[in-house]
Amino acid sequence: MTTETNLDRYLDDAFAQFPRTPENTDLKDEIRGNLASRVAELVAEGAKPDAAAATAIKELGDIRKLVTSVDPDPATTNKTATAARLMQLNRVKVSAGYVVRTVLLALLLAAAVAIVTTGSILGAMGIAPAWIVSALPIESILAGAFLGLIVGDALAHETSQHVAMPGRRALGFAAAAFAGLTGLGLVASWLANPLVWLLIVGCVLALAAIMAFVALGVTQTNRSKPWVKELNAVYAIDDRFSQDPAAAARFGLYTVVIWIVAIAAFIVLSITVGFVWSWLALLAGIVVFFLVLARMLFPAKNDRTSIK
Repeated sequence: MTTETNLDRYLDDAFAQFPRTPENTDLKDEIRGNLASRVAELVAEGAKPDAAAATAIKELGDIRKLVTSVDPDPATTNKTATAARLMQLNRVKVSAGYVVRTVLLALLLAAAVAIVTTGSILGAMGIAPAWIVSALPIESILAGAFLGLIVGDALAHETSQHVAMPGRRALGFAAAAFAGLTGLGLVASWLANPLVWLLIVGCVLALAAIMAFVALGVTQTNRSKPWVKELNAVYAIDDRFSQDPAAAARFGLYTVVIWIVAIAAFIVLSITVGFVWSWLALLAGIVVFFLVLARMLFPAKNDRTSIK
């Protein structure tokens, strides 16, 4: 028996207890489409069809609440109202434990970033105590760890709008966040304590984080729940990257190349002529990045026809 047949039988059984009204028929078709889309996403992520169907049905919730929530007034049976009701009925309550640990990690993150920032500035001015300067690399690692824990924990949690991200992908985003903030912290520590290894390791970690975020972003699937997709479809705004995945992939590659060149130039200039001029390489990288983003996201009129 195919997955589509299983979904149809499930919906037929669920709707058998309700009168066959136009509103219920429309809702049944809408739910069938949402379930099929969700099953396809789960299968693409590696789940077996039967397991994907069971997961999609579980995420849907109680169909009785969905059916009884449908207003028979035709004026309120449009897609936006239906999707809004689905979202309201499937609201996910945030656990107290998640809120407490996120707040604690955020406070620790803010403290670590403040220490690294203040210590680097005072160290660069030559007025920071030696013990603070020597502790900056450790504080940088701690800051990265706190951020990684916050990011990974948030993505692995289900919300009212999004399904939980698979564990490996959540871990990948967490690792990228850790590498990025740790790298920036080590580069800042180098300003107070000009050890070459701090600069090199910091730049390598920052570059690895950029590449990881690009790779994860390009391969990310839509985590929105079915009713959120309905709302997004109603209020969709055209943008090139959502319409042209190839353009989004090219932009990701351009971003990696831009920052490889910028960071390499920053390292070379820092070693040869010092930080007085080396920061201009990063500034040039930022300028080029935003120019490329503007050019690709908002193409000229003669380019728009090729992506429609």
